[in-house]
Amino acid sequence: MKLLLLVSFAVSLAAAEPARGPLRPHPANPRYFTDGTGRAVYLTGSHTWTTIADMGPQDPPPRFDFDRFLSWLEGYGHNFIRLWTWDLVNWEPRGYREVRHNVRPLPYARSGPGKALDGKPKFDLMRYDKEYFRRLESRVRAAGRRGFYVSVMLFEGWGLQFSPGGWEAHPYHPENNVNGIDGKGLAV
Repeated sequence: MKLLLLVSFAVSLAAAEPARGPLRPHPANPRYFTDGTGRAVYLTGSHTWTTIADMGPQDPPPRFDFDRFLSWLEGYGHNFIRLWTWDLVNWEPRGYREVRHNVRPLPYARSGPGKALDGKPKFDLMRYDKEYFRRLESRVRAAGRRGFYVSVMLFEGWGLQFSPGGWEAHPYHPENNVNGIDGKGLAV
């Protein structure tokens, strides 16, 4: 089965009732989607922030129980989830300034040479972290098998805007990657 990311970033794989074709606005009522069969598909769901990467004050953070999360969603009759990505290796949530949250895995390989500002190997922005993409694929497939449509968020900007020291925790910071990339002009 191939992973198909659509313009709307909606994904369906082997759902209980498989989607036929990409989701698009329903012609009779654009507040709904249709899957190509003519029937309306109403997306309803909930989210949490740790759907791709694990997050928490420990390093490494505890592993998120994705199957339990899907069961919780099923209990409410939901059919849609968003897989959140995180751009920062750690961040400080507002209101909880006494603890930074560590995040892993991230999309890029941490192969060095050299140490990033957090003391771990620098990122190689030309190489992807295989664990991140295996996890992304397995979670999309698991959700699809259970009848969920999945939105995949590719970038997150909250941390750069609102987390103190966010830029220093970003892979595009020139001290955090081996590629000489300074993404400060790209940030926010």
